[in-house]
Amino acid sequence: MLYTVKPGDTLAIIARRFDTTVAEIMEVNVICDPQRILAGEALIIPVPGLNLPKSGGSPFYLVLPGDTLSCLARQFNTTINRLARNNGISAPDRIDAYRELMVLPVTPDAVRLSRNWRDTPGENCLIFEPQRFGIYYLGTFEWYALGTRAIAPLLELTRHPCAEVRYYSALSLGRIARDVNGRVKIALRRLFNDPDPMVSEIARLSYRRLRLAEMGYRRTHLLTTADQLIPDLNDLSRPAIPLETGTAIVVERWHIPSPTGEEGPRGGIQIYDQVQVTSSGRVGFIARRGNNEISLV
Repeated sequence: MLYTVKPGDTLAIIARRFDTTVAEIMEVNVICDPQRILAGEALIIPVPGLNLPKSGGSPFYLVLPGDTLSCLARQFNTTINRLARNNGISAPDRIDAYRELMVLPVTPDAVRLSRNWRDTPGENCLIFEPQRFGIYYLGTFEWYALGTRAIAPLLELTRHPCAEVRYYSALSLGRIARDVNGRVKIALRRLFNDPDPMVSEIARLSYRRLRLAEMGYRRTHLLTTADQLIPDLNDLSRPAIPLETGTAIVVERWHIPSPTGEEGPRGGIQIYDQVQVTSSGRVGFIARRGNNEISLV
């Protein structure tokens, strides 16, 4: 089941309440400091016979007070140096609470990425689903890890003849959400008039995300498609709230497996993210799509 931490809770109290152990709760949730859990935090409570992936992070993780890169490197099967490099952290012994870390264990190479993105579609612009997911969707996080070093090659890719390459290039620029001498804004505004409506829409969303980040709202994301806010993962019969494309949300906890073992759209366990809608303050969950992909810029 999924339990929302209440004021005064400790892992020991929660473990006794649900007849489990602190160690078992820590096994199924990303928790670095068992003495520091936060009210409102959504924790998976282990259920015998239900094998769930670890809850709390992927592709991003929200840093909590007491977290360290050494602990997070162990949690996400990566290294301190890789986490620091992929997130632009110059002092690995100190990380700010409530910032988002990209925790996928990638080692990005701009030359390889550019070549793969440029050449994969061929002359007919045909991209098969494994290529879309493995090269383009996952590639957006490799570009993210490169930070401003990704901007020049991505700007070139926004002029690619294939719409899907332009789409993921604009999406990547929105996820990086940084500009260099105004060049990113110029490129995204040019794509507002792209002949493909999906490219035009993602360019507008990425432009909004960049402006939000420049105003200090780096944790604010925008839905790239219409969705719904699910109020309670333990009771999916409760009515969901429709969300429009472009709705602004803040992710409170990434990568929460269905506590009931619900199957995802392409097999495996369905994954959710806990979010707050900025306009209303409502907190709930949005389901991931496809290969458990986030629909956010």
